[in-house]
Amino acid sequence: MGPPTIGYSNLMATNTTSKETSFDYIVLGTGLIESILAGSLARVGKKVLHLDSHQNYGGNWSVFGFRELVQWHLERNKGDTAEIKEGDLSIDYEYNYASNFRNVELQVYNTNLASSEGENTRSAIEEGSYKELIPKTLFAQDQQLVDAHFSDLTHENISEKLPQIRTFVELLNKSRSYNLDTTPKLLGTREDLVETLIRSGVGRYLEFKNVDDIFIFDKASRALEKVPSSKEDVFTNKSVSLIEKRKLMKFLTFAMELNEQQEDNPLLQNTEDMSYCQFLQEKFKITGKLQEAIVYAIALVDEKASVKEGLDSTHRFVQSMGRFGKGAYLCPLYGGASEIAQAFCRVCAVYGGIYILNQPLDRFVVDKETGECTGIITKEGQEYKCSQLITGMDYLNASSLPIRDGHTGAILVTDTRLESRDAKQYLAEPLSYCVFPPGSEAGNTDEPIYGIQQNDESMACLRGQYVTYLWTASKDDSVLKKAVDLLMEKKPTVTEDEDNNREFTKLITVYYDQYVRNAQSLQASWKPPFKNVVVCSDPDVSLDFRSAFAEAKSLFSQCEPVDAEFMPAAEQEPEDED
Repeated sequence: MGPPTIGYSNLMATNTTSKETSFDYIVLGTGLIESILAGSLARVGKKVLHLDSHQNYGGNWSVFGFRELVQWHLERNKGDTAEIKEGDLSIDYEYNYASNFRNVELQVYNTNLASSEGENTRSAIEEGSYKELIPKTLFAQDQQLVDAHFSDLTHENISEKLPQIRTFVELLNKSRSYNLDTTPKLLGTREDLVETLIRSGVGRYLEFKNVDDIFIFDKASRALEKVPSSKEDVFTNKSVSLIEKRKLMKFLTFAMELNEQQEDNPLLQNTEDMSYCQFLQEKFKITGKLQEAIVYAIALVDEKASVKEGLDSTHRFVQSMGRFGKGAYLCPLYGGASEIAQAFCRVCAVYGGIYILNQPLDRFVVDKETGECTGIITKEGQEYKCSQLITGMDYLNASSLPIRDGHTGAILVTDTRLESRDAKQYLAEPLSYCVFPPGSEAGNTDEPIYGIQQNDESMACLRGQYVTYLWTASKDDSVLKKAVDLLMEKKPTVTEDEDNNREFTKLITVYYDQYVRNAQSLQASWKPPFKNVVVCSDPDVSLDFRSAFAEAKSLFSQCEPVDAEFMPAAEQEPEDED
């Protein structure tokens, strides 16, 4: 059976005023959690108005073409201008959204100019007409992005900058070929979200590819090494000794057969105070690199994880293998969470939900007697009323937002696949994920670095290019740049081949800090600015969608606690005019 796939769709919405003005729910923001709620509430017959102040879907879960990435970078570096006082009911989404991302860096690379081009450049500089050397974009409005990104251009640095400008313009002209994800995640094949996509029919709007390979960064070789993550991998992996293969197969079999009734299993006796690492060592004699691979790359936990936490995660992994392919994860095409969010938005629209994108909002309307939010007013003065409000964090007054944690992210686009040390034997598949355990050469002493590698098969980039996403909760904000440098190093290989002499070339790098606010964990210490509001969390640092989907289901039950089924099985679909 293949991944749940029934074509790709692009739900479009207008920014015109709706004739309807009164709704059961108003949903602000098209992030993943907000969109799941909008779709599920419309599905059970509720009247939903779904608004977003941006023209694209996703909110803090956004996916960008190169043009949108440049715009996002420029807007994030404008600086803060708003001053919002406590108790103010105004909505300044742009200010809040901009403050959610910090230290955004975008760099485009290229090779040196050919000699003839260099001569032309020098001649133009001498004549004072160097700006005529700047290539033109296909779309006139994109020329403003070129001017803004290269605002420091002078006759003194034009020779150095011109190759970069040419690449920049070429990327703008091919912007639609890129889907670059600010919150990359993978979908476990046994996650509840997968079951919901299949049962409810939402999956008809999505496409997926199976993620077959896992890599871990090895300290000794300073390179990615393949993790034996399936029975096939165990038998073919030559970096694992025969004795270790037997230990691994014994453990994976144990994890596969694990169930809730195994509390009396002798291997689990007296393990309450034991860490997962200790359990692997004492019960299965698994140590060293193999233990590190199981803990960080398969279970996706850390050295502090309990036995139960580690075994539960490993059990989910081995149960997920082989459902839609060799691997345990699926990669959504055309972008991750943003694409899934858009699929739920489409369901909402099919069941009567109204969408207005690119809609600036002015303020909330609150009943002074009850303290409840009764609606919102747009910048044009249009009022929409609701019985209950659902919102992403960035639509709330900045002074009322909870304290934020954060993580750093990186996007790397290259013209060469970032291969493992034994490139010929363990050539990475186009879709894979990797982990830098704490203590790696990248300097991440406190937290792991996670990575997802994609290419044109996931519609992330042009054919012949590769996209690597990296992110970490490490407090050291320099570790991702070090990790990129490590990945870009030329590695010695075990085979001779002319391709081994090819250097890796960076095309694009993006670095950014992103704040993470979890509404559920802050309920005890944070009071929402008004009653009858449901607040949705930001994306977290996890590899998968489990926590986001669990929150969406919980909030649905909070909104509709009686006789309402969350995303019931697909029925005869209403007529869809798109």
